[in-house]
Amino acid sequence: MRLARMSGVTAQVRERGRERARELAGRGWELLERVSGVRYGLYGLAVLRIGYGLVLLAHLLVNYVDRRVLWGPESPWTPKLLKEDLAGDETFSVFAFSDSGPYFEVVYHLFIVIVVAFVVGWRTRFVTPLLAVMVWSWHEREPWILDGGDNIMQLVLIYACFAQLSGRWSLDARRLARKGWVPAPDSVRWRLVTVLHNSALLACLLQVSILYMNAGLLKVRGEMWQEGTALYYTLQVEEFQPFPWLSRLVYENDLFVTAGTYAAVLVQVAFPLLMLNPISRRLGLVAVTGMHLGIGLFMGLSSFSLIMITSDLLFVRGATYQRAGRVVKAAYRWVRSRRRGGADGGVPVAVRPEQPLVLEKP
Repeated sequence: MRLARMSGVTAQVRERGRERARELAGRGWELLERVSGVRYGLYGLAVLRIGYGLVLLAHLLVNYVDRRVLWGPESPWTPKLLKEDLAGDETFSVFAFSDSGPYFEVVYHLFIVIVVAFVVGWRTRFVTPLLAVMVWSWHEREPWILDGGDNIMQLVLIYACFAQLSGRWSLDARRLARKGWVPAPDSVRWRLVTVLHNSALLACLLQVSILYMNAGLLKVRGEMWQEGTALYYTLQVEEFQPFPWLSRLVYENDLFVTAGTYAAVLVQVAFPLLMLNPISRRLGLVAVTGMHLGIGLFMGLSSFSLIMITSDLLFVRGATYQRAGRVVKAAYRWVRSRRRGGADGGVPVAVRPEQPLVLEKP
């Protein structure tokens, strides 16, 4: 009897073990399907592509007249100093391959062409690595005019080489649509590329989160941030006062200075946690966007602010971008109908999605 009972208990234990194993295998297969079956963040990466590209293009064109002094052979950071610095850091720069003026002009204008191709999404799979190399070389050519936005752009562009940046709002997507191309999600190649894409997206999100949390933790250690006076002293730096009268209105308000100082620390430290919940994610994105708009307005760091806001938009869901697109289309059609004196009396017509919504979580 004892042997029979022990045998029955053993059989039950084995059966429970098999059920547990089947359950774990099912969850593992479900996770694998989610990772390799759907490419997430296509809209956010498209915004990243366009935003980064426009910021770079603005840099190249605004400083076009002074390009030879800033990055060329006439720079105070001479080609000799550049080569010595690159050798010491064991890195490289395309701009250091030759000291001649014509070579610099070719590389600089090629850089502009690559950026334009990146913005419009033309052959992005090949253009993105080229852009990553050019941005790295550009920053290494003149490291003294960098800021935090340039650093995060360098890192994100490396990850972006493995992501599909042209899935939305690009010439590549339009070309594939005209050819009638349909993805083959069951093919091994498509799944491997999808895993790389989702991994690269995750790396970008983690990089931005770590950046914010690290910046917040470093602020916590500062005495002025602990006392709530850091914003007061920062806004009084003359080099960062595009509008002195506006800065004065802020730093003379004790309540605004104290609240702004502590809020900046709190949002940055808590940023990774805020991104885990849909409601807190919206609040966190609104907070950091407002913070960067303030940095751009009160401190004149417009490039840094635009790069960081563009990076933050990776956390916005694809469904949100789709809804925003439908609102823009409805507004555009309404404006056109008003101009043409349409028969609808100027009442906007609801725009139905032309295709089913694709769930895209960051």
